[in-house]
Amino acid sequence: MEQIELRIPKSIELLVSTDRDRLLRSALRVAAKQRMRELAKERREAMSHIHRLERKYGVSFNEFERKKFRGLDTVQAHEDHSDWFFWTRVLERADRATDAFKKMGSVK
Repeated sequence: MEQIELRIPKSIELLVSTDRDRLLRSALRVAAKQRMRELAKERREAMSHIHRLERKYGVSFNEFERKKFRGLDTVQAHEDHSDWFFWTRVLERADRATDAFKKMGSVK
């Protein structure tokens, strides 16, 4: 397990160590749950953009890059490709972070 150094207010520092540890663990759980909600929102937004582009071109992002993108030499196609790439990466990052939080066990 990685160890981190944390600067805490004097009032928390003065607590008995068991109370301080319980408080900090609880705070981390609350923060993790909040971050999970934020990640879910990011994931929904990314999926919305990805689905819009999949409907527009009739293919997945990978297939678009392999088959369609080369044949589309328009500014809009290039902008769509950049957006699609961006939202695909947002989704991947949100999924990785969500998986890491789920492994914590106490965050759902």
